[in-house]
Amino acid sequence: MPVQDSRFAGWLVDSVRSGLVAIDAAGAVAALNAAAHRVLGCGGGDPSSVIGLDCREALAAQPVVAERLLEALDGAERPSRAELTLAPHGDRPALTIGYTIAAVRDAAGAVAGAVLQFRDLTPYERSAEQERLRERLAALGEMAAGLAHEIRNPLAGMEILTGLLRRRLQQQPEELALVNELTAEIRRVAQTVTDSLEFVRPMELRRDPVDPVELLEESLARARSRVPFDVEIQRDYAETLWPLRADGERLESVLTNLIVNAFEAMLGAASAPARVSLGVHVEAAFGVETAAERAPAELVFTVADTGPGIPEELRERVFYPFFTTKQRGSGVGLAQAQKIVVGHGGRLELSTEPGRGSTFRVHIPLAPDAVQTPDGEQRASA
Repeated sequence: MPVQDSRFAGWLVDSVRSGLVAIDAAGAVAALNAAAHRVLGCGGGDPSSVIGLDCREALAAQPVVAERLLEALDGAERPSRAELTLAPHGDRPALTIGYTIAAVRDAAGAVAGAVLQFRDLTPYERSAEQERLRERLAALGEMAAGLAHEIRNPLAGMEILTGLLRRRLQQQPEELALVNELTAEIRRVAQTVTDSLEFVRPMELRRDPVDPVELLEESLARARSRVPFDVEIQRDYAETLWPLRADGERLESVLTNLIVNAFEAMLGAASAPARVSLGVHVEAAFGVETAAERAPAELVFTVADTGPGIPEELRERVFYPFFTTKQRGSGVGLAQAQKIVVGHGGRLELSTEPGRGSTFRVHIPLAPDAVQTPDGEQRASA
C-alpha cells in the first residue's frame, strides 16, 4: 500500500545520516536535512528556516557547495563521486567531504533541480594518517634499537672513565669541575638516546576507567613540582563528564608535559599576568557518518597559557621528533605526546598567536554509550 502521508518525504530526508541538500530549477533550497544544516553552517534555527531561500544565501558559509548545485542544473552527467574541502565555520574546523551530485528530472525528463549528498571523510583520513604513522614508527624503531646499542656502550665506558678521573682529581677543583661538566653532558646524551628509543618503540596502551578531572589535577601537581612557578590557574570543567577508558599514566604524562611547557613559556616572558587555563569538556564529533560508522563524542582537555606564543614558521615543526627551541631537552616531548594521543584514537591540536599565548587541545574519543562519570555520579564544576 503506498504511503499517503505527505510528511513522509520530509521524514525521509531527515532520517538520512549523510548530508543532503537539494535545489529547484530556480536555485532555491527545496530540501535540506539536519546533518547538512549543521555541517554547512546554514543560518536559522533549523533546516526548515532556509527552505525557499536562494541557495547562495542559504549556503553563504559554503559558497562552493551552492556553486556545485547551480552547475548541476545544466543536466550534464557528473562523476559518481568527488571530494571537496569545506571552509572552517564557527568552532568546526575545515573538513573534507566525499559527495555525489546529480540533476533532478521530472516525468518528462526536464531538469527540475539538483541534489547533493555528502559524507565527512575526516575519520577515514585520520585513520589512514594514523596507519602511516605506525608504519614510520615501526621502521624507525628497528633503526633506533641498533643505534641505541652502538651509542650506549661507549657512553657507559666514558662515564666509568670520568668516575675514575673524578677520584684522581679530588684535590684539583678546577679540573674536577670540568670532569663533572663532562659527566653531565654524557648523561644528557644517554638520556636523549633513551627518550628517542622510547619514542619509536611500539606502544601498548591500557584501557582503564579514568576520572578526567583527577587526571588533570594530578598532572598540574606534577608540573608544579617540576617547574616551581607562581602562576594563576583558571579551571573550566564541564558539570557533567562522561567516563573515559584510557591509559591514565600515559595521558597524565601528556598533560603534565603540556602544562610544564606552558609554565616554561611564561618564565621570563614580559606577558602579564602569567596565567594557565585548564579545561575539560565533552564535544560532539563534527561531520556526517552513517549510523554504523558514527564517530563517538570526544572528551577534550585544554591547556592554554598567556606566554609569547609560537611563531608561524614553527607551528608544525613543534610536533616533529628531535625538534626543540629549548637549550636543554631531547625534542621528543610533544612528538611523544602526539603519539600517545593518536594511540588512543584521538588528536592533539595547537592554536597560537604570537604575543598572546598558545592553546593545546587533547581530543580523546569516548565510548559510544558514555553517559556518566566513572563513579556513576555527575561531576560538579570545579
